[in-house]
Amino acid sequence: MPALRIANGLGLVALMLAPAACNQQQAEQWNLSKPAFGAGADAGPVESNIVRVNKFFKESPWLCFNNDGGKRVDGVGFSVYLEGPNKPKGVFGTGTLVVNMYRLEFGPDGREVPVEVYKWEMPADQAYVWRAKQRTALGWGYGLRLHWDDKIDVVGKQVAFVVKYVREDGREISSSRQVFKVPANSLATAHSG
Repeated sequence: MPALRIANGLGLVALMLAPAACNQQQAEQWNLSKPAFGAGADAGPVESNIVRVNKFFKESPWLCFNNDGGKRVDGVGFSVYLEGPNKPKGVFGTGTLVVNMYRLEFGPDGREVPVEVYKWEMPADQAYVWRAKQRTALGWGYGLRLHWDDKIDVVGKQVAFVVKYVREDGREISSSRQVFKVPANSLATAHSG
């Protein structure tokens, strides 16, 4: 009887270890491993020679930072990918990210006149908190969530965003502009944090 219990016990141990061995073999086959210390935002490549700035907005990028229940739009969220000279994949930069928001007005002659209403400047140490924790198909990027002053009246107005990158050598690399009409208050996504 004790020999049967030991045999049953060994069988149970073998059954428990078999999936672990199989999973270990699969992990090695698929090159799955636990992230190393320093993974996440520290794992991506850092480049000083940025040559292109790409920005990607959702269809409705608006955020509501105020917790007053009014859902007034007072922020925007989007992704930024900086490209180095070697390949078209996002890297982290050593320079300064600058985001300009312009309200688009029209002059007496009917021409569009961009009026800067807000500007965010983030040197590399301040932009660090916005670094993506995982690489995407586009490489490594920044997930920006930017809040503007409550006194800025842009609800219902056309605005344009331009992202610039100021390299350490002083050269500015600029994205194309992205134009939106800021929605009514109720369309904002609540932002926590």
